[in-house]
Amino acid sequence: MNLLLIKLIATFEIIGGAWGLVVMLYRIAHVLDNLKFVIFLLLYLIPFALSILAGTLLLKNKVAGLNLSLVVQLLQIPYFTLSGLYYSFMSGLLLGVRISFLEGAKSYNFNFMLGGYSQIQTGLPAEIAAFGINLFAFSAFGLLLFNKLTNRKIWKEKT
Repeated sequence: MNLLLIKLIATFEIIGGAWGLVVMLYRIAHVLDNLKFVIFLLLYLIPFALSILAGTLLLKNKVAGLNLSLVVQLLQIPYFTLSGLYYSFMSGLLLGVRISFLEGAKSYNFNFMLGGYSQIQTGLPAEIAAFGINLFAFSAFGLLLFNKLTNRKIWKEKT
């Protein structure tokens, strides 16, 4: 059962990474400024490529895949808006819970999304604050970390 869940995580990483690469390449095709192109390349394409690589290596039971998957899952756990900055990265599956604060009012949202999505945005009104947690990424991170600490025999050392 444990290996089946790890294979599922790897599959979501590969699908989400591929989906995210396609979306980001579409976005980049509409950007004419070279500086924006480089920023998009670094901020958006690399994490999705790492997600694909992590999932592929994880399917092969490689230690590098386990380590990269831990990083990819960790990047997906939080999503937030704070002091004019918005951050969100999802490559695979988002099962999220978010709380938003606007003008003293609180609202709660549950989010579900399959695919790849990433956004870092600045210049939002400072009054907007929202904090979310991707429960799937949190659970996947916990499962992968548990496997790293307990099942060292199944992971192949060489990449």
